[in-house]
Amino acid sequence: MSENAQKATEFKNQGNAAFSGKDYNTAVKCFDQAIELDPSNHILYSNRSASLLALNKNEEALQDAKKAIELKPDWSKGYLRESNALYKLGRFEEAEKSAESGLKIEPGNQQLADALEDAQYATTGAKDPAAAMANLFSAENLTKLRFNPKTAPFFQQPDFVAIMDQIAKNPSLFSQHIADQRFSVCLGVLLGIDINQGPSPSSQPPQQQKPTPTPTPTPTPAPQQSTPKPTEAPKKPEAPPMTDSQKERDLGNKAYVKKDFEEAIAHYDKAVELDPTDVLAMNNKAAVLIEQQKLDEAIETCKKALEKAQEIRADYKIKSKVYTRLGNIYLKKNQIDDAFKAYSSAVLEDKNPDTSANMKKIEKLKKQRDDEAYLSVDQSIIEKNKGVEHFKKGEFPEAIKCFEEAIRRNPKDHTIYSNRSATYSKLLEYKLAIKDADKCIELEPTFIKGYIRKGTALFAMREYQQALEVYDQGLRIEANNPELLDLSRKTVAALTKLQSTQTDEERLQQAAKDPEIQNILTDPIMNQILKDMSENPAAAQNHLKNPLIMAKFQKLVNAGIVKLG
Repeated sequence: MSENAQKATEFKNQGNAAFSGKDYNTAVKCFDQAIELDPSNHILYSNRSASLLALNKNEEALQDAKKAIELKPDWSKGYLRESNALYKLGRFEEAEKSAESGLKIEPGNQQLADALEDAQYATTGAKDPAAAMANLFSAENLTKLRFNPKTAPFFQQPDFVAIMDQIAKNPSLFSQHIADQRFSVCLGVLLGIDINQGPSPSSQPPQQQKPTPTPTPTPTPAPQQSTPKPTEAPKKPEAPPMTDSQKERDLGNKAYVKKDFEEAIAHYDKAVELDPTDVLAMNNKAAVLIEQQKLDEAIETCKKALEKAQEIRADYKIKSKVYTRLGNIYLKKNQIDDAFKAYSSAVLEDKNPDTSANMKKIEKLKKQRDDEAYLSVDQSIIEKNKGVEHFKKGEFPEAIKCFEEAIRRNPKDHTIYSNRSATYSKLLEYKLAIKDADKCIELEPTFIKGYIRKGTALFAMREYQQALEVYDQGLRIEANNPELLDLSRKTVAALTKLQSTQTDEERLQQAAKDPEIQNILTDPIMNQILKDMSENPAAAQNHLKNPLIMAKFQKLVNAGIVKLG
């Protein structure tokens, strides 16, 4: 490979990485530099076409796709790029023809088949706009819009609902409302377009809703008087004879299955000797080296395979396989960043369920590693102390930021959650305060301040019954804690005062909001016990000896449902 071609490959890899990170402008710049160094490389124009399409520079994307086809007319991906660009330009009939040309080269390509189907449907819609709109705003699609998180809020708006009803009855009215941003969002959802994100290099034009064709009834044939002679099944076309290199590769594969690794490597080396462009033989050899734990040698073999694939302009599916194997090796060596780059390149070459799954796996591992690398107990203490100082000065938003950073540095320190809970209460964010208090208690169930933080937030929300229960939990841990005892007395006083101003009906309504009270009131055993107590007060003493019944009974008393005396 020439020096210019090597530099072009480096820029190409940088562009691929930028594209994977959705930095499409940078990707275009990298591909620009690569093309300047290697202007005869059709793959570079294809990749730049995908990047330009993601930036909605559709005409430029089309020109690059045409250039890729000009350089390599027998490469199906060039026609895929051209079809995608033509589709976005609204030139549906041309997009259809381009997809058909690609399928002649690679009949089994699902991406091209999807592109053809989309273009054909869009062509039909363009000829009959009213029919297309009617399909878009069918009852099924309206239901989809009602339950989609992006569009569901619109159906709470009376004017929107009224307009949608009109459009459903008369689809031609849609053009009168196209300027309304809400309808643009609806179109995006129905057509499968993410307005915040460009397509990936291997993505297809938006999927359209297609009407289900009505099957043509097949006439029942008249019964035959005589049994027809069975027809012979058409013979499958014979596979082309294997080359000497392919025969050696096949022998290598059989040896690999038998775990005769040395023999497998000998056959793969012979295959490459007979045909230096046999990238698959090199890739298979790397698999054997992995089994032998010769990971560094396997990496070098994959790199040589990729270099040869670049040189001969190998099929993108083959290159994707080699990148995937390279990523697997790096992952075995725990070289997360190198594995991430290899898997990203595999996805760019051929996005399929396997390469996409690998990307999800490596992204998760990379995030986990980065999060772990960010942990620091010492730095967490520094940020926590900063937060405490801000809290003392009444600078609560600043305190929250410091506590958040402290938690990122050490998410297992329960005291930070306690501090942030107190800060949220100062900001009247009581639900967030309760959430942090719960986390504090989860991490350290014996930490009394966790119960104090939660009870205080519940008290501020006038949830006195729940606050009492939280304080009671804390008192079981530390029975004589003066702060808990004081808070508990204040809560009982507040609850008594509230109940004294409520009617029986209001008390019941308030209590009914508590799921635990609902369960007690619908428990047939508790209902019978309450009935016994009302008819024979002396029976109460026997029932209340049971701690579980006592706890339930006390909850009803605290809620004001049962009155004593």
